[in-house]
Amino acid sequence: MKIGIEVQRLFRKKRFGIESSSLELIKALREAEPGFEFVVFAKDDENRRLEPSENLRIRTLNGKLFVDFEQFFLPLAARKERIDLLHCTGNTTPYFCPVPIVQTLHDVIFMDTIPSDDSWYQRFGNLYRRKVVPLVSPRSKCVITVSEYEKQRILQRINIQPEKIHVVYNGINPKRFHAHHSLARQYEVRHKYGLPDDFILFLGNASSRKNPGRVLESYARYVAQAEKPLRMVTPGLSRHFIDEKLAVAKINLPSELFITPGYIDDEDLSVLYSLATMFLFPSLSEGFGMPIVEAMASGAPVITSAVSAMPEIAGDAALLVDPLDSQEMADAMLQLTRDASLRQQLRDAGFRNAARFSWQNAAAKVLNLYETVYAEAVAPRKEHSWFMRHWSHAFMLRPWK
Repeated sequence: MKIGIEVQRLFRKKRFGIESSSLELIKALREAEPGFEFVVFAKDDENRRLEPSENLRIRTLNGKLFVDFEQFFLPLAARKERIDLLHCTGNTTPYFCPVPIVQTLHDVIFMDTIPSDDSWYQRFGNLYRRKVVPLVSPRSKCVITVSEYEKQRILQRINIQPEKIHVVYNGINPKRFHAHHSLARQYEVRHKYGLPDDFILFLGNASSRKNPGRVLESYARYVAQAEKPLRMVTPGLSRHFIDEKLAVAKINLPSELFITPGYIDDEDLSVLYSLATMFLFPSLSEGFGMPIVEAMASGAPVITSAVSAMPEIAGDAALLVDPLDSQEMADAMLQLTRDASLRQQLRDAGFRNAARFSWQNAAAKVLNLYETVYAEAVAPRKEHSWFMRHWSHAFMLRPWK
């Protein structure tokens, strides 16, 4: 079987959740099934993190925006490559495609109210998905999503047959995310990003869905009650954003309490998690919540939300809080700051929970779905060929008057 896999921004320098998870899945797929041929469709960006192999080729496509890449250049390439099916990994798919489509729909958060403080790029992307996904998802032969919670959300928001939707959890790469970093490596990352000995890590960005305003409010409450408050490391928030939010909320905190190192390189992320005294992830909505599993696998005690998919993914290995309750978040931070035994308990539980998520398991399930979709696509052609063969035979033997 020849399978096309679309990951439009796979090679961009600052890779995010969809690209990172797709990269790991592709690696696991080619190892799990060397007899299949995989063709990866992506833009020719600057950060090539995937090398071709005997059963994997990379086909870079044109396209100024994700719209023309997806709706024009991608289906043309699928036809030219003569693939048997196309797996689109970034929530949307082409409306017209010459081959069956397997679609990964990570979440339908874009169907919710679009926050007014999102960037114009985020708003345009959400509007595009809001228009396109309800049209293309029912046409996909199979839809993969990443949690049972999100499957129910999809069924509520999109008119799609329940039997088409399959839950495949994301995995974790144990070679990348672990807690066994050398002292030299820890020192290197600590020095690179200016990290203190102990700190609270918040990876969320300025999007309101990541709850940054309430995180800052809860942190202010924590600082007011802690004997020796830990500093907060916020790679996804700028100093300007923090100052602006604190000013609006009329909160006065010393600027030195915040460390804003900017984007964290992929190879440094696990080390950053492992150095953190605790990891704060009180998002308002997630289809999966990959940072929860990454942090657990790296040895960080986790505080996350008791809503959306996060309890499903965190299991019993995190402190669950109401993301709308600043005091509850502050109390959780205080509890972990003061209780070393609880931190160790969460670390141990986190390692066990992270072991549930494997890219090898994910690849096996996805390959099974590929084979099912392919078999269903081939069956009508075989039936048609059988009918034509027998009809033609009967027609040729019919006596003519």
